[in-house]
Amino acid sequence: MASAVGADLILGGRGGSRRLPVLGSSADEPSMRFDSRPDLRPPGLKVSGETAPPGALLLGPGSQAQLTQQGPMLIDGRGELVWFSPLAKGVWATNVSVASYRGAPALAWWEGKVIAPGFGQGEAVIVDGAYRELARVRAGNGLQMDLHELQLTAEGTALFTCYPPTVAADLSAVGGPVDGRVQESVIQEVDLASGRVLVEWHSLDHIPVTDSYKPLGEPYDYLHVNSVSVAPDGNLLVSARHTWALYKLERRTGRIMWQLGGKRSDFAMGRGARFSWQHDARAVSNAEVTLFDDGSDGPQTTESESRGLVLALDVSGRRVSVGRQYHHPHPLSASAMGSFQQLDDGHALVGWGTAPYVSEFGPDGTLLWDAELPPHLYTYRARRSSWVATPSDRPAARVGAGVAGAARDLYVSWNGATAVTHWMLSRGARPDRLSPVGIARRAGFETAIPIQRGGYVAAAALDQSGRELARSAPVRA
Repeated sequence: MASAVGADLILGGRGGSRRLPVLGSSADEPSMRFDSRPDLRPPGLKVSGETAPPGALLLGPGSQAQLTQQGPMLIDGRGELVWFSPLAKGVWATNVSVASYRGAPALAWWEGKVIAPGFGQGEAVIVDGAYRELARVRAGNGLQMDLHELQLTAEGTALFTCYPPTVAADLSAVGGPVDGRVQESVIQEVDLASGRVLVEWHSLDHIPVTDSYKPLGEPYDYLHVNSVSVAPDGNLLVSARHTWALYKLERRTGRIMWQLGGKRSDFAMGRGARFSWQHDARAVSNAEVTLFDDGSDGPQTTESESRGLVLALDVSGRRVSVGRQYHHPHPLSASAMGSFQQLDDGHALVGWGTAPYVSEFGPDGTLLWDAELPPHLYTYRARRSSWVATPSDRPAARVGAGVAGAARDLYVSWNGATAVTHWMLSRGARPDRLSPVGIARRAGFETAIPIQRGGYVAAAALDQSGRELARSAPVRA
């Protein structure tokens, strides 16, 4: 895969237009292609920025048209693939995140099938730093895990949304039948070791259908919980898209401690603080909440553009105001999905949901880095995190035709490896009699090394100290 470096992308922002240099591009076609790993066809990206930010961007790209493979995906700050795990056709991954499992770093994500309208049925997958599967987590009490939320907690539990059961409800107060049907939002917390359900919360026990801004449907998806997170005090912060509200829940009982936004807000909403159709609410402190404000659900648009939003909370005075907000220089409107992450360095990472972008901003709202997926692709959430991994499998090597005379290229890669800086080439007349002949600097996910015809070759992955990490199988040159 070749990277296009040196072009410019013109971006217009609140402070005028600025030009971010293109750091890398693999989006000339809908999917990346690798000679050493022809089985991997992840979506391509165009990445622009003044510098490549550290850490890995964690994505779960997908599309209804399924133009590329779908699966959990990590890329670096230049848009180069770090790791990709393709899933079976029709299976999607969401909530890809770095987590702690049994005291060690792990990757976790939800995978399953999307069930109309906009929910999923699946399970959580947890892998270690060698990408070996550690566990699969499922909902309890006869329910299915939904795609909207998955969080591994410090208490050794998984917190997630469930596929909403359809239950009988009186909808006469909203113009529906007395014997109507409602899709009820359900949250579970499950012990990872035993699979036992510790908490199960049902929305109709706490939130009436009259709080919804969603037009009546059959069945009526009146609430649509799409994020659940642990607040600093150990209780839960819940986002409900269709009531335009956040709810602080007492974790043990499910009691609503307060409501922020919506028709019955416990907080006076300051200028610009109202949000609608939102996603990914997080309490980063007792005085600050972040979220992605979609401003649209597709059929209904309440705001001209989506934004990343930081709200300043005065809990005792029951007031809320805008702390910071982040708009894309080219105004974007997401009809669904989206995410917001406050990074440790004060930057903000915004995933634009159905608008196929992920952007990193400085504290003053300046766009610093931008990634664009091919048209018609999206990622439910985007996260940036440090990640160190050494895969359990061997590097892949494959010989391809070179461009000049008898020369050929050896294409090498190691899906998921994060410490490789160089490749050491060995060759010989027999596959069991190879000797080192040179070293090539790693050039992205896949490196092409010129070789001559004849004999056998293999490539060994080296770290920055020159230590050999693993070696490919020998291949005929």
